[in-house]
Amino acid sequence: MSRTPTTEQAYIAFARQHLTIWEGNGGQPPMIGLSSLQLQETSDAVDAAEAAYAAALAARDASKAATQAKDNALAALQAVIGGDIDTIDAFAKATKNPNVWVLAQIPAPKDPSERPAPPAPTDLRAVVDSDGSVNLSFKVATGGGATYLVQRLVTPLEGAPNAYEFLGFANDNKTFTDNAVPEGVKSVGYRVAARLATGPMSSWSQTLIIPFGSQDNGPLGSIAPANPEDQKAAG
Repeated sequence: MSRTPTTEQAYIAFARQHLTIWEGNGGQPPMIGLSSLQLQETSDAVDAAEAAYAAALAARDASKAATQAKDNALAALQAVIGGDIDTIDAFAKATKNPNVWVLAQIPAPKDPSERPAPPAPTDLRAVVDSDGSVNLSFKVATGGGATYLVQRLVTPLEGAPNAYEFLGFANDNKTFTDNAVPEGVKSVGYRVAARLATGPMSSWSQTLIIPFGSQDNGPLGSIAPANPEDQKAAG
């Protein structure tokens, strides 16, 4: 059995507590063989460790916030650019003028039949961080040029699950972090779909369910996706 804690936070707390004891807690230091110089060195080391640990936590939180802000901004940009391209496509088709795409300097859309919809993502996994955020990962076999849409399903403590809500786009590494998990819920679920730049979209993956609180849901599980028509409407 270790004589000192093994985790960083617990170790620093142990050091602070025992420094107070060894310094005499406002009175006479106990006769334990430590010199005043050693106690001063210990005090300086504890102060430095506490400051560095706090700075590391703040930096991690700032990094998470910055990453989420980047993901949100990129998702918003993708939605706007996608809308612009849809408008250009509609104008070119309405005017029957293929030169519109030349003027816009974008390729004309391919016939969707030229490339089938990608397969649905699989192997969804999730890790719940200490701050309550959920780190989601998945696998999907596409030929590239795909974006990955993420939806969340929230089940309140009482009643039926809410409707699926769109959270954003996963990154190219096929991971997504949900930093806004609701509190006081029975469970949350996540599902992912792949959409090609040319338009075809996969069916939704199975929904990965993450139970919270004391309940009979058991460990992480999954439920089958809805029928394809429901999935397209939900997307």
